[in-house]
Amino acid sequence: MLEPTLDMWRALIGFRARHGRRWKGALSLKWMNGEDEVEHFSASLRMIRNHFGPSWLYALRPAKLDAMARHLAAHDTLPEMCATHLVGTHEPIVIKRGASGYWPLPEGMTVTEINDLFGAAPAQIAAMEAGSMFGWTVPGSDPTRYDKDGRPCGLSRT
Repeated sequence: MLEPTLDMWRALIGFRARHGRRWKGALSLKWMNGEDEVEHFSASLRMIRNHFGPSWLYALRPAKLDAMARHLAAHDTLPEMCATHLVGTHEPIVIKRGASGYWPLPEGMTVTEINDLFGAAPAQIAAMEAGSMFGWTVPGSDPTRYDKDGRPCGLSRT
């Protein structure tokens, strides 16, 4: 694991919000004393300790945590599911928020029906396509990086 999962980031962001300015010291102390088990998202906090360790925590810059907080806020605006067509084969597929890969479209349903059911807009669908392929922490999984038609912002049309 090279990067914390979204749940791990949520746990860190929540811990920082609850413990204030000296949150890193408080978390380290809780890790040493085994008191992290009573914290919200305790399993995720323990996974951070086990996978990355205290040295990673102290090297974590506030700007990185702030960026992940913004990213998670955008991620939370994504629908639970959306449907699209697989590039290359044009097979209809379903993408689930936060999950890698895709699933076949349920029999008897269309891409439009799924997207209408979950309220999936083109920008959200584009972000979910990127997230399901490249990971949910990449910039492309942020729906604010796409225009209303699902095209990346800042790119000129040719």
